[in-house]
Amino acid sequence: MTIIERKITIEPEFLYSDLRAKLFDKVKNVYENECTQENGYILKVNKIVKIKDNYISNVDSSIIFILDIDVDVLRPDINSIYVDKVSMIFGGGLFINIKNKIKVLIPVSSLTNYKFDVATKSFIRNDKTAVKENDEIKVKITGIKYSKKNFNCFGELI
Repeated sequence: MTIIERKITIEPEFLYSDLRAKLFDKVKNVYENECTQENGYILKVNKIVKIKDNYISNVDSSIIFILDIDVDVLRPDINSIYVDKVSMIFGGGLFINIKNKIKVLIPVSSLTNYKFDVATKSFIRNDKTAVKENDEIKVKITGIKYSKKNFNCFGELI
């Protein structure tokens, strides 16, 4: 469980008895799939934990709520281990796309026991084990870059 604080604006016409449900719907629409360097990707908003404060906007008559929300997040950290499918293979390495959110490059330099086979578009290990597109593999994150509201990572097979 991860609790984060967020602000949400509600127009006066939505101030009625089911306000909490309206706040929850708006929080889900605004913040699910958001990516910040601090929290990572918000995969799912589970619930509003607490309405901490509210005030009337200085710009219009909207009400701004400050909320604590319970969210599921995906945030890469160095040495984190993930399992997902290979999304692309090329001579310079391979990519996996963790939960369709985080792109991880496994460069050819970290595939020391593998050779790229152009004919099959796969990496083949010394013991003839092959890694090809859509294979599920386990990777460890070795480098992280956050840019333009996305994480891109480097990793290695484990």
